[in-house]
Amino acid sequence: MYGLKQAGRQWKKQLHDVLTKLNLIHAFADDCLYIRKEDGKIILIVLVYVDDMAVAGPNRIHIMSFKSALAEDFDITDLGELKFMLGILVTRDRQKRLIYLSQSVYIQQILSHFGMQDAMPVSTPLAVKHNLSYQLIPVTGIKPTVPFISD
Repeated sequence: MYGLKQAGRQWKKQLHDVLTKLNLIHAFADDCLYIRKEDGKIILIVLVYVDDMAVAGPNRIHIMSFKSALAEDFDITDLGELKFMLGILVTRDRQKRLIYLSQSVYIQQILSHFGMQDAMPVSTPLAVKHNLSYQLIPVTGIKPTVPFISD
């Protein structure tokens, strides 16, 4: 499939067909999210990014069963518990049943890109409820690379 002009589309279609065969429903709000429900309760959540997946659910048996069923259609590699995906560091506190998401690596890359890696942090860089608009952008002739909140 790789190398074909429509390879990406064909891969997405094939993966969608397999996931729906495994009783996952394509989420309306997000094109990359699939959900399996039983008796009105979510038992499995699958987040897809190209050929990587993050799988979550309240019961390990459902997760393992899903991985086994997926392996019947695709060669898969189980990398274990999710630690890092799409630039997001995932940390779990099982005792408190909490999940922390951090983009500190991404933030450091952005700061370095703009030469601000040594800038001192502040708790609130703008006044609370300060509204940004395109009219506030200084006239430099340079098109902004970071999206601003529009009016």
